[in-house]
Amino acid sequence: MSETIHDRFKLLKKCGSGGTGEVYQARDLRLKRLVAIKRVRAAGAGRHETLQRLLQEAENLARVEHPNVVTVHDILETDTSVSIIMELVKGKPFLKLFHRRPIPESEYLVYFHQLVAAVEAVHAVGIIHRDINPRNVMVSREGVVKLTDFGLSGSVHADDLRAGGTLGYMAPEVLRTGGRPGFGVDIYSLGFMSYQALLGIPNFRKLHGSTKPRDWVRWVLSREPFQSLVELGAPVSRAFSRVVTGMLQKDPASRYRSISAVRKDLEAILEKRSSPQTAASAQRAPAGSSLLNFEEQPPPAER
Repeated sequence: MSETIHDRFKLLKKCGSGGTGEVYQARDLRLKRLVAIKRVRAAGAGRHETLQRLLQEAENLARVEHPNVVTVHDILETDTSVSIIMELVKGKPFLKLFHRRPIPESEYLVYFHQLVAAVEAVHAVGIIHRDINPRNVMVSREGVVKLTDFGLSGSVHADDLRAGGTLGYMAPEVLRTGGRPGFGVDIYSLGFMSYQALLGIPNFRKLHGSTKPRDWVRWVLSREPFQSLVELGAPVSRAFSRVVTGMLQKDPASRYRSISAVRKDLEAILEKRSSPQTAASAQRAPAGSSLLNFEEQPPPAER
């Protein structure tokens, strides 16, 4: 690939594509650095709407200044395309960390703390991400979490904000009615991702016996509540299991009302875990029985 766009950015390789554009790794020929570029080419009747959507994404992303949210450097527009110039995260999608086995709680709490901080920063400026899922979270080589892809984001105050997201991670109230989303949809999505990460994808799939998202959705829409991670025998503390359960309440009125409330409970857990007495008790505690076979999963090829 040797295309140069906007007389400045040399496209090096395509990193991915989705409903809102294609993402490339590129070299900034002026500043001599690597960047990520999300580009949409548009033509025909839907051109204006498509370009406006990408401009809105860039604007929403630029409003959030936080180390756990990908940074937008610039936005460039031509007659036929719009490109968002962003920070390049050298790492891997979060999904790769638990696609073969669960993430241990002690490790996951490090990631979760960063994710909560990122979502809190997004909500603080009145934006709903609406598509939190493990493919839209990157983990750098240094273990820094970056929330990405604001293509479906919108202001919580917008009159025309509609339902949207990745099917398996959409909150029940959105799936049922397609109604107006609130901050609770991001809390649910983060809780659902946490549920998967702490079970591991193979064990998660055992719960419903299928790999198809529509079967997960059927399960989410049923009246049956999520079994807690402790009930499933996952190797997590009761305290953190309660946090995840609180994020996964199918009735939004019973769910955590704000991501700040999640953070407060998380910080209490982290403070307790840092106590030497608590750490010693945890080392002496016997392993619990498991309804799912966590030991049978092979270690991932890369960590």
